[in-house]
Amino acid sequence: MCKTFRQYNMTTRISGCLTAFFLLFPFFSSIAQNDDITALSPKDYLNLRLPSLEVLFENAKNSAAVEFYQVKMEEEASILKTEQRSWLKYFKVVSSYQWGLMGINTSFSDTNTPLFYQYSGARQNWYNVGVTVAVPFDDLFDRKNRIGRQQLKTKATQVEMEKWHDEQKLRIIEMYTKAVKELAVLKLKVESLSFANAQFDLAQQDFMNGNIQAGELSQIKRIQMDALESYEQTRAELNKSLLQLEVLAKTNILNR
Repeated sequence: MCKTFRQYNMTTRISGCLTAFFLLFPFFSSIAQNDDITALSPKDYLNLRLPSLEVLFENAKNSAAVEFYQVKMEEEASILKTEQRSWLKYFKVVSSYQWGLMGINTSFSDTNTPLFYQYSGARQNWYNVGVTVAVPFDDLFDRKNRIGRQQLKTKATQVEMEKWHDEQKLRIIEMYTKAVKELAVLKLKVESLSFANAQFDLAQQDFMNGNIQAGELSQIKRIQMDALESYEQTRAELNKSLLQLEVLAKTNILNR
């Protein structure tokens, strides 16, 4: 009968202690001021708000993969322009220009005329401009096909980028729903751990006052340890989901 009374008395005192606990949050530490996720307190998780999926989807476009596809599309577009202008290679413009002096030395003599020399010269310039056309028929008739193939390559790169983004959305949704679930479970684990801590504090006081035995205190301590272990497991899973979500969506979540 006496033992029953002590349990009832301890339960009443626990309820009163928990009311004060949830009002004042004596168990929670201050919100972490650094980037170390190990410094996040239970209160930090209770105040955590996840961005919307639309924001995460949009931020995911800042990924290096999207930048890679954009650069690849620019490269394909440049090759397409080159192919569309390839008809210019059928035409060639030729020209030449010469300038100089032309001189002629002549000599003459016969039996009645002594040998004499004569020189004549003149300035001259000469130029030539022309256009040549050479059209390989196989290249000409295949030009349309080459342009079409290059356009398909550009489109394929665009489709590949959109496919990657859709797959990234699925990965973000998977991590997002997992994080939401773990966050909800963690909030319950925080309450359970708070109750276990309060119960153990009261049990310590009762043990010091001689109201309970060491075995009862040890049992309450095991309950506290189980609650802490369960909390830490859920916390680790939540941190894992949030960190993966940050990488996938290129969005800062834990330290906003």
